[in-house]
Amino acid sequence: MNQGTTIRLTSKGPRYILSRMKPHPKDARSDAEKARDTAGIVGSLKHEGYVQNADDEAIHQKVKRGEITSDEAIELFAQRGLERERKALARQRKQPA
Repeated sequence: MNQGTTIRLTSKGPRYILSRMKPHPKDARSDAEKARDTAGIVGSLKHEGYVQNADDEAIHQKVKRGEITSDEAIELFAQRGLERERKALARQRKQPA
């Protein structure tokens, strides 16, 4: 049974009564807390081998300004990742075994 659902027993049998859902809480973090969290995420990525470059940063800035959506940015990053992977595989094939 979902949260907010109660059962009331009546003379006609059990009846379900649904209460209204609470709205999703807004992000109450300050700008400093958001920046700290973002820095932590980027730090984790760098630890795993991610290297920031000007092209990636430009895409992030476009999203921040609202010029493109997050979904479009994800698609761009996916396409660029696939292109890098193709180039890496091509380099491996060219090298003699």
